[in-house]
Amino acid sequence: MTPVTTLALLSKKNDLSARLFFRYWRDVHGVLAARIPGFETYTQFHLGAVVRNLALPNHVSRSWPVAARFHGLAEVGFLSPAAREGLINSKVAALIQADERNLFKTSLLYNLEPGASRSYHSRPASAGSVGFVMLLGLRTGHNPRELIDTVERWLIPALSADPVIHGLHMHVLSSGDPSQWRTAGVDNQQSTATTFEAVLRIEGLDSQLTLDSIKGACALGHPHDYEALGRLHLYRIDDRHVMVENGQPTHLGLRGLDALQTITLAGADLQLQRAVTRTLYGTSPPARKRKKMGV
Repeated sequence: MTPVTTLALLSKKNDLSARLFFRYWRDVHGVLAARIPGFETYTQFHLGAVVRNLALPNHVSRSWPVAARFHGLAEVGFLSPAAREGLINSKVAALIQADERNLFKTSLLYNLEPGASRSYHSRPASAGSVGFVMLLGLRTGHNPRELIDTVERWLIPALSADPVIHGLHMHVLSSGDPSQWRTAGVDNQQSTATTFEAVLRIEGLDSQLTLDSIKGACALGHPHDYEALGRLHLYRIDDRHVMVENGQPTHLGLRGLDALQTITLAGADLQLQRAVTRTLYGTSPPARKRKKMGV
């Protein structure tokens, strides 16, 4: 089997507060999405503040219209391309698309080909490790391969050598076409401001130290390292929520965070036993040591 990834870049509806958006995405929309057949993993990354003070050449854009601001990144892993059929044809997927109108202004869904998702570096990290999402856009007159080669030749090694960095994961977006995911009332079309060639997720033990490492790596780049880069947008990850793991919804993916926090605060471990979750939901989370708040 050849694993593949589906990636989604998401922005909230204008009339939703950030707090309501993140809560609804995690506890309502995300709990429904965790039921789509074929998901091996499903993780939500809730994007926070945009980092603006990076040392970059003048031709690299760090600004964008408000309409191009993203609020969420979703990563879904499948064991094979065939397993992704559930995202395309299942009844649950149809319900998800209908629900997107309650939540998203923009939903760019990339069904990536094998090999488009790459993990370069991974060290054990604490449960509190979050990090940053870096969006990399192509400069006019260059091709995507130039940009990816540059990132792998310069930025990935520079970050991997830093002991603060615990994980580096890149998704090359060129093999995915978001316009194939069509939701009435939601923007599924890339614009100039929302077109990126790659998403780089950077994990570290401490948010500020990780940011310092990213700034240091950017400052070390030579002018030729930036030749193919036209835009670099960096978001802080405020929260990371694992909704599906090892092919099964987690406790969070079954119940939502509010219910899970209530169970945890009450010390009601019985509610997390397999017999209970099977009775309520017809399934159980993967057998594993439960982390704080089930994520």
